[in-house]
Amino acid sequence: MARELASAGHDVIVLDRKLAPGGRINTVRSEGFLVEHGPTSMISPAPAAESLIDKLGLAHDRIDRGEHVKRRYLVRDGRAHALPMDAFGFFSSGYFTLAGRLRLLTEPFIRPLDDDETVAQFVRRRFGRELLDYVFDPLIGGLYAGDPERLSLSALFPQLKRLERAHGSIIRGVLAERRKGMGSKFDPRYRRLFSFANGMGTLPDHLMRSLSGRTRFGVRVEAIEPLRGGGFRLKLREGNSVSSLRACGVVVALPAYAAAKLLQRLSPEVSYALAGIEHPPLAVAALGFKAKDVAHPLDGMGVLTPTVEQRNVLGVLFSSSLFRGRAPEGHVLLTAYVGGARQPELARLPRADLERLVVEEARDLLGVRGEAVFSSVRYWRQGLPQPDIGHHRRIDALRTLEAEWPGIFVTGNYVSGVSISACVDAARATAARADVRSRTDRTDSNFVATA
Repeated sequence: MARELASAGHDVIVLDRKLAPGGRINTVRSEGFLVEHGPTSMISPAPAAESLIDKLGLAHDRIDRGEHVKRRYLVRDGRAHALPMDAFGFFSSGYFTLAGRLRLLTEPFIRPLDDDETVAQFVRRRFGRELLDYVFDPLIGGLYAGDPERLSLSALFPQLKRLERAHGSIIRGVLAERRKGMGSKFDPRYRRLFSFANGMGTLPDHLMRSLSGRTRFGVRVEAIEPLRGGGFRLKLREGNSVSSLRACGVVVALPAYAAAKLLQRLSPEVSYALAGIEHPPLAVAALGFKAKDVAHPLDGMGVLTPTVEQRNVLGVLFSSSLFRGRAPEGHVLLTAYVGGARQPELARLPRADLERLVVEEARDLLGVRGEAVFSSVRYWRQGLPQPDIGHHRRIDALRTLEAEWPGIFVTGNYVSGVSISACVDAARATAARADVRSRTDRTDSNFVATA
């Protein structure tokens, strides 16, 4: 976003509370292992994100997922079931009961509704209980560390609601869009996972360098004060030092809970709405094992666990299978996700207890026999945002705030979605709004972005 504004000729400075770039992107290299404690990959096609990658000169650093990674695993009846990537193989596999498959065939005849439903309500209504319990529930756990009974379908999967409105059925809608040549976005065979040779931290590192000294780290924005005649004064704290900065525009790109505090003076209503977004804790435990000590072939992306299976992990990513260079020769790297909305108390376990829990799950599900030879743990005290029913009203309130206070712009993963490509799309859209506002109002064009 800051890069887009700078490219459009605006004077931009980024104030980051943290001491290093990246936010939730957290790549760690240690003892020959490369660990991602935050996002692990991006999905292509993602036009805005891939354009940014090209502009940063990172195309040659891209690596695609391992060629042998052709499955995903889901747990049922206590064991990990291998499921193909294509839709036909997925639903014709032995993972689903005959009753579940027959229920799926009734989907085209289910009457559409226009209500704002939870993911669980929508999936139960259209596809039945089995698909909710054994597909969407683990998927929501893996993507959002969330609870499908509470999260808004319109916020998480707006494309499903769009298909229902346009075609009266998800199955009919997908088939219709495939006939138009638009179906690839629903087919995992045409969606490629990729990362970078040195991990996802490559992206924010190069983005920071491209800003040529426009970024200040370790600076906290404590207040935004509107100035008479236009513009804003920001009160800053850097260690024990307090200062101020004037700007014609401010882009608030903070987590919802931090943005809520900063926007309190401008709009108590928006502040209250953002403070209501839950961020359950999440623990990420990356464990390295000798390859000979793992019985499972690890020939997939990873394994996800449904709530009904009562496991102590949301899922385990096969990190060293997914991308090369994640573990030393003769070793594998497994990354487990614990807690979230499902079991928040587990995300607060002491490190030794957390690692023991993960090893026990790996022994049971993946046939791990030996002890971990490496571990790296990250606790996210406030994890991923959980957009619940009515979340669209929060977004409407943000746009009202921007209209009432020209020069204030708000973005973040709670607005756009948690994937990196969604955040890049939102950043580009925010930069475009700020550029248009500046040119329309013919104001000075110095912007401050808070992160």
